[in-house]
Amino acid sequence: MNQLLIDEYPLLIPPSLAEKIGLNEAIVLQQVHFWISKRKHFIDGKYWVYNTYDGWVAQFPFWSRSTIIRIFKRLEDDGLIITGNFNRMKIDQTKWYSIDYGKVSELSRVDIR
Repeated sequence: MNQLLIDEYPLLIPPSLAEKIGLNEAIVLQQVHFWISKRKHFIDGKYWVYNTYDGWVAQFPFWSRSTIIRIFKRLEDDGLIITGNFNRMKIDQTKWYSIDYGKVSELSRVDIR
C-alpha cells in the first residue's frame, strides 16, 4: 500500500467544524477532545489534558511551534479552549487544556468568524 495513505492513526475532522472555526483550529480542537476523552485528569468539574508546545509539535509535526501557539491562542480567544495550570510545582508552566463544550455546541447556531 502507498505509504502516504492511512496506515497510522488519522486526524479526523468534521468539515462543518472546520468551516466554522478554520481547518487548523478544528484539527487542534479535535485532538484536545481526543485526549480529554481519555478521562485521566478531572479537576474543577472538567476533564483536562496537559502538554507543552513542544509536545504539541510532536503530535503535529507539519506545523511550526509558532503556528501551534497561534492556533491555541485563537481557540482561547474564541473561548473554545480553557487553559489552566494545575502543576504540582509552581515553576512548571506546562499548560492544561479543557474545552468549553457549551461554546462548541453554540457553533451550530452562530458563526464566530
